[in-house]
Amino acid sequence: MRILGSLVLAAVAALVPVVAHAAVTDAPDDFPGRQVTRWDATYDLTADGPIHVTTEIDFNFGDDPGHGVIWTFPTRVAYDDDHDRIYSIDDVAVTSPSGAPDDLSVSYGENWAEVRVGSEYVDDVSGTQTYQLTYTVDGILNTSSLGDEFYLNVVGDSWGTPISNMTVTVNSPVEATAAQCFTGAVGGDSPCDAVTENGTTTVFRQATVNAYTPFTIDTLYPVGTFDTTPILQEHEDFADYVAITPLTVGGSLAILVGGLLLLIPSLRRKATDDQFADLTPGLRPGLGDDAVVTRRDKKAPVAVEFQPPPGLHPGQLGTLIDEKADPRDVTATIVDLAVRGFLRIDPVTDPSHPEAEPSDYTLVKLLPTDGRMVAYERSLFDAIFEGRESVTLSALKTTFAADMGVVQSQLYANVTDLGWFRGNPASARMAWGVKGTFMLLFGLGAVFVLFAATTYALLAVPFVIFGIVILATIKAAPARTAEGTRVLSQTRGFELYLETADAEQLRFEEGKDIFSRYLPYAIAFGIADKWSKKFEALAAQGYSMPEPAWYGGYAIGGFWLASQGFGRQMDSFATQVDSAISAPTPSTSGSSGFSGGGGFSGGGSFGGGGGGW
Repeated sequence: MRILGSLVLAAVAALVPVVAHAAVTDAPDDFPGRQVTRWDATYDLTADGPIHVTTEIDFNFGDDPGHGVIWTFPTRVAYDDDHDRIYSIDDVAVTSPSGAPDDLSVSYGENWAEVRVGSEYVDDVSGTQTYQLTYTVDGILNTSSLGDEFYLNVVGDSWGTPISNMTVTVNSPVEATAAQCFTGAVGGDSPCDAVTENGTTTVFRQATVNAYTPFTIDTLYPVGTFDTTPILQEHEDFADYVAITPLTVGGSLAILVGGLLLLIPSLRRKATDDQFADLTPGLRPGLGDDAVVTRRDKKAPVAVEFQPPPGLHPGQLGTLIDEKADPRDVTATIVDLAVRGFLRIDPVTDPSHPEAEPSDYTLVKLLPTDGRMVAYERSLFDAIFEGRESVTLSALKTTFAADMGVVQSQLYANVTDLGWFRGNPASARMAWGVKGTFMLLFGLGAVFVLFAATTYALLAVPFVIFGIVILATIKAAPARTAEGTRVLSQTRGFELYLETADAEQLRFEEGKDIFSRYLPYAIAFGIADKWSKKFEALAAQGYSMPEPAWYGGYAIGGFWLASQGFGRQMDSFATQVDSAISAPTPSTSGSSGFSGGGGFSGGGSFGGGGGGW
């Protein structure tokens, strides 16, 4: 049987049937007492090249009984830039004259053959056992300017058991012209104990060979004595496993082009926003006018809007902008409910360090829910004040995670019902992600199967590409309708106003609390600090401005006097709200499920997951 593998034993000039252990297999380690007390090997050389080998050893298990013995042999080594040299091993057989289990298992790696002797069901073989291994190997002999050469590592530096009484006999058709042997560290030239030449037989002897120490023999014969033609094979590379042919390349390109022709229109339908044609961004067709719709022009200029789209709340507009009902939108909604008089936000400060940022915030209920609230606002308000009149943000961390999911779902449903998206954004992203994940896994699985069984793996690569493309476009999956784009244009215009309005513009609003009115929108847009600093500047210049009634902690008339850095406080508040409403409900610390109120699902400590493999 001819064994193919990859580069191994570059330092060895010729075959090296190496008897080895753990570097390649899980052969026995060098346990105390384990040793080979006799090693007799015979190599019968033939003129046409193959060598018949008989190796008989006495293996002493010492104080560590085991299954048997393992030999490993190299089957492929480097030869030149383009080829590997192959050593062909055939006719492997083994017996145990001492009666030890001699089940034979031969397995092949890329560059090794492993011969395992013994039964996997018997692991108590002890004492000294005799094993006889026979096989035929071809491709070893070399030719040099001096003659035909048999240059062999009888054992290499990966045989892990010390050897005593080693005898190696080489029989050949003609007498050797020279013979030598070596042992010791790799690269050393220490000669072996004895070399005896008797006609066509050469015998090498060594009293001891340490573990992981090579024993090398070398015999030289007249040129032409043997067929020394090496067995060569081109280096295995990508082309050996994946056929690059007109069929595979053409087929792969056809699948790729065909798939993209189907995928791109789907992307345009599901991931490309619409807009009203021939209208200024932000305007809608008049009553009775045909609503002609086209693809959205993302480069269209944005006109400044001095107020938010009428009747719309900051959480809705924040979701419209990035297509996500994220914690920042919920935070903006809490502040908006405070500005509208439903609750008050009281900072929790250290009296001894009033200048420090609040360490916590208390939400105080002022009004019950009513018809002015949208569904998601009512759910949020009820979840915050469930059975209480006030609550700190830190207390919400242990109770709010499930409610947060409900609020987000209702917010997604709200913006969908308003007609801003072709479908629910969360559902659209999930469906798009499932499709991409399925396509990617299908493609990877097909590549693996085709690679293992054929050379046509290239045909499956387009499906991997499809999966990657779909997953990379998840963010764009919930496309906006023309109405959604119209409101988005107004929202972006209002965001531009909040960012660019200067103190001179805002001072004409003196007497109107536009700071509080528009702060929730600034939070939703992520620019609360910029918006606050504009009013801090006006207060520093002495302008009189209404004080926020929804934010406690300041004496009457003292808010703007002490509000420098209020924008940072709003950032701090937003961060603490995000943390509080997003924190998962913790598991228990491992209390008994029998005492107290009894056990319950999820009541145990920790909480890992997984499945079978």
